[in-house]
Amino acid sequence: MIRVAVVDDQQLVREGFSLILGAQPDVEVALHASDGQQLVDAVRDGRRIDIALVDIRMPVLDGLAATRALATIPGAPAVIVVTTFDDDAYVIDAIAAGAQGFLLKRCSAQELVAAVRTVAAGDAVLSPGVTRAVMARLRGETQSAPADVAAHRLTSRELDVLALVGAGLNNAEIAERLFLSQSTVKSHVTNVLAKTGSRDRVRAAILAIRAGLTEDLR
Repeated sequence: MIRVAVVDDQQLVREGFSLILGAQPDVEVALHASDGQQLVDAVRDGRRIDIALVDIRMPVLDGLAATRALATIPGAPAVIVVTTFDDDAYVIDAIAAGAQGFLLKRCSAQELVAAVRTVAAGDAVLSPGVTRAVMARLRGETQSAPADVAAHRLTSRELDVLALVGAGLNNAEIAERLFLSQSTVKSHVTNVLAKTGSRDRVRAAILAIRAGLTEDLR
């Protein structure tokens, strides 16, 4: 059972996410909170939470500060930041703070559930909508200081996979695009993460965006 905290100062968002997640046989909503401090306090008090869906803009303690605080607590939940296009300036900061996933508030029920399950399985999630926002924000940086992907000695196929990770595609979508099996894609992603020193899929996506690998995919 995946124990989830829904942390948002908007009651409608909390209730909506909770209804969707609570209807899943493998998910339990373990905590509702209206600010980040309530989440951090619950974790410090020993409440077992696997995944925390955290809004960025909240009173008392915002999502970024809460994510940073959780990173210092052993056994803390993985954080999925819930954002809007207006919040895209914070996405890079949230990555640095340790967030494992990013979703738009207007994501579908299917996307929400899939993100929770993916992060619970140890992977990271960067939704296509958030990816586009990050790409737009990093475009100027990409032109002025491109990342040196060549130094990582990726194969041509690994570069293809990295580009599609940067575009926000999941393994199934990459497999379909490249006419590969999902197990082969998973192997390529593992190699890409190892070679580039990326902690997770989100960090690899940012590398791909900064390197300009996603430009032809827009």
